[in-house]
Amino acid sequence: MNIFLSEYRNIFIFILCSFVLSIVLLAAVYILSFTSKVDLEKSSAYECGFQPFSETSYPFEVQFAVIAIMFLLFDIEVLYLFPLISSLYTLLSLDVIIIFGFYIILLIGLLFEISRKVLDFNIIK
Repeated sequence: MNIFLSEYRNIFIFILCSFVLSIVLLAAVYILSFTSKVDLEKSSAYECGFQPFSETSYPFEVQFAVIAIMFLLFDIEVLYLFPLISSLYTLLSLDVIIIFGFYIILLIGLLFEISRKVLDFNIIK
């Protein structure tokens, strides 16, 4: 039991020091920070001295977030494609079947999104 504890002693000390350091830094930020009064005129959009005509924040369309998420998914797909191309001659037949299965699953997901009209921006709600 003593050998077990001596092997993990350094890891425990590291975790303990990390925890204490994070608590000390959070306390220092809380003590040294100051809150400022919010001035609505200074935080508003600058309109050359005129009063703003409308709100500066506009509603965000959900379709743009969906496009961003889909871009990330297909970007990861391409990321997996590059190492496979470089090792194409050394792949076994089972590897090729797994790769095709992966891309078929992604293709089914894309077709599902197209059938649900996720990519259609012309829908009036």
